[in-house]
Amino acid sequence: MDTASSDGPTLERLVRQELTDAGFTVESSLISVDGGLGVWHDPTRGVIVTWGTSAERLVKYATVRTAVQLALRAVLARAGHEVQEDFNGLELIITS
Repeated sequence: MDTASSDGPTLERLVRQELTDAGFTVESSLISVDGGLGVWHDPTRGVIVTWGTSAERLVKYATVRTAVQLALRAVLARAGHEVQEDFNGLELIITS
């Protein structure tokens, strides 16, 4: 089912700006570098947000990953966005 916003590029710009204003490093490309956020519009799912860190660090620093995910969710929810998780919390999906 297509739950993505019909104006995905605009939603992507809003999400990027809100996360940047909150102090996160938002990468200009799809691929996030260590510690930065990857943000892109997927026409079938919505705007995707990922936090870039190595797989080893995701396991070793699970508490930090959880804190970053909670902070991202809080910023986006406060801005009025609907946020869902995918891939065991490795991706946040914003649909509105």
